[in-house]
Amino acid sequence: MIQNADLSILHAIQGAASPALDTFMVGFTTLGEFGALWAIVGAIMIALNKHRTFGIAIFVAIALAFVIGDMGLKNVIERPRPFLVDPVLTTSLISLPDSFSCPSGHSSTSFAAATVICLAPLAHRWLKPIAVATAAAIAFSRLYLAVHNPTDVLFGAVLGIACGVAAVAIVRKIAEALQNRKAQA
Repeated sequence: MIQNADLSILHAIQGAASPALDTFMVGFTTLGEFGALWAIVGAIMIALNKHRTFGIAIFVAIALAFVIGDMGLKNVIERPRPFLVDPVLTTSLISLPDSFSCPSGHSSTSFAAATVICLAPLAHRWLKPIAVATAAAIAFSRLYLAVHNPTDVLFGAVLGIACGVAAVAIVRKIAEALQNRKAQA
């Protein structure tokens, strides 16, 4: 039942395909590869030093999402990619992934990083909805390209949010312990 609903949604999305959207979606998927965009954002936050802890937390969040999702859950769930279930959904716009489908790694790393950004005390608060919108666009690109099912993307987003919250807690705890150690020295 879930697979049929997922495939119906993917076919509906395919019905809206256009050359302009193809370019846009391939671009967003590329930004999400290996958490590259988010690693750049984390590096900038570290370099600017004002939100260094949150920059580090982005890297921790991406790593958690990758280890738990891509290395762990994908190999436990073993859900095939949508284009393997329904070859009509096969795209030539990108290289087709050969790993399992659930959860979506692009979605988990993107929402992990966006969650960290949302938890950061940024002076420019307008950056937070941009981070969330970018994560959502990267996640949607995976549906548009039919390399993930909607439930894979949803599961990836939820996993990413949890990893983002956990990363901030972990990094804050370590920073606090280091400050206490310096104070005692």
